[in-house]
Amino acid sequence: MKKSLLISILCLFALSLFSQNSLHFDGVNDKVDCGNNTSVQITGTSITLEAWIYPTSFKPLVWQGNIINKEGNQIGYMLRAGGTGQLNFNIGTGAWNELNSPINTLTLNTWQHVAATYDGSFMRIFRNGIIIDSVARTASISQTTQNLVIGEGSFYTGRYFPGRIDEVRIWNVARTKAQIIADMNRELCQIPRSLKTYYSFNHGIANGTNTGVTSVTDLSGNNNTGTLSGSSLSGTTSNWTTGASLTAGIANTQVPVTTCGSYTLPNGTVVTTAGTYYDTLATSAGCDSLIGYQVTFSAAHIANTNTIAACASYTMPNGSIINSSGTYYDTISSATGCDTLDSYVISISGAVDDSVFRVGGRITAWDTWAGHQWVRCDSNFAPINGETSRTILATQAGDYAVIVSRGVCVDTSDCINIMLSGLDENRSTNFSVFPNPATDYITLGSEIPFSKKNLAIYNTTGQLIKNITSTRNRIDIENLTNGLYFIQITTNNTIYHSKFIKN
Repeated sequence: MKKSLLISILCLFALSLFSQNSLHFDGVNDKVDCGNNTSVQITGTSITLEAWIYPTSFKPLVWQGNIINKEGNQIGYMLRAGGTGQLNFNIGTGAWNELNSPINTLTLNTWQHVAATYDGSFMRIFRNGIIIDSVARTASISQTTQNLVIGEGSFYTGRYFPGRIDEVRIWNVARTKAQIIADMNRELCQIPRSLKTYYSFNHGIANGTNTGVTSVTDLSGNNNTGTLSGSSLSGTTSNWTTGASLTAGIANTQVPVTTCGSYTLPNGTVVTTAGTYYDTLATSAGCDSLIGYQVTFSAAHIANTNTIAACASYTMPNGSIINSSGTYYDTISSATGCDTLDSYVISISGAVDDSVFRVGGRITAWDTWAGHQWVRCDSNFAPINGETSRTILATQAGDYAVIVSRGVCVDTSDCINIMLSGLDENRSTNFSVFPNPATDYITLGSEIPFSKKNLAIYNTTGQLIKNITSTRNRIDIENLTNGLYFIQITTNNTIYHSKFIKN
């Protein structure tokens, strides 16, 4: 009872100090250095960058006003603003991959939410939850050792942002338009695992004297504390100031914890390194309080090291479910207390996608990153010699399937029955569809070289859903139910195929 009362008093005290602030950058020498924690060393094909910004002027060139920057020499990622009110999203893959929004996307002296996503197929820029521009890309983000910096460049310096920045969020997933809209107008209270850095900038007294408030807390729990430099920390500029008007999310209470080996937060997260970790505290008004557990560890002995390969997830002996590769620890109880650990070096292979689509006698597996082996279902799933690519062109009638594998993850597709016709499948090719996912309509890519289209839409079971004869590139899909669909377009000489998601 006393503990509950103490937590309630601490939360009420924290709420009384809570304010929705932001940080003003003078555009001359103000920046926040957030270090190079492993959580922000994001590579691969999935990332989302978000922030609320209030630009007071634009630098002459779009790449001169850094909002979020972690770039090396043509590697890393960044979100910038400048030029004639443009946004710039750039990912480095050994070469720059830039996307600039149209001019006048941004407005001076106005709060606006900006976001950029990359999902391995498309780079997209959002303003206030609306997609402003996109471009197809299939490269992989390369890691840089440069620090994450807010308001300035990390590799190419002297590129300062003029104005206020609030609610910086960096994710290692590509968030959807619906997810961005759902969360952009509220401060986050529950922290998803995919949120690798989160700065709410709720520090100091807006426009007051804040010379002692020189750091910004990372609320993701990954300890990416940002250090201010250049800020005068007094008055209405180069200081903590009023932030974007959002739904209040969190209050901050710190609880010291000393333990041995590992510590399990109330939300089930197991931590094994010292630092401050956050968990939410529900109140009668909803999830509006955040508890920071300042965890320190006593010396512990590693008794055994276990190397584990698992598919998608692994359940530790203590019941914890592990979804990402890394080193984890389990405590071995002893009469003298928590002084011995088992170490688990876990390698997680991503789950494979065993879905396929068929166009005539050609069958293609969707999973582009996996290994493939085609088999004959009607011959006791015997492997077909030499057929190990994503696509197989059936030369005999029968039932075909593909075994998809990545690491220890293996799955087999449904069997596809082929009854050969006279159609020349070797002339089948792909085309682009956008937007994808789509809600009301899709637009067919301009690479289809014909004027009259005989178009068919199928569901994932091969059922014909819609048959269209049209000379237009824009196809209405508003009446389709949500899900994955395949498109086939047939001309006198060629078969074109693609897929899209209706949501």
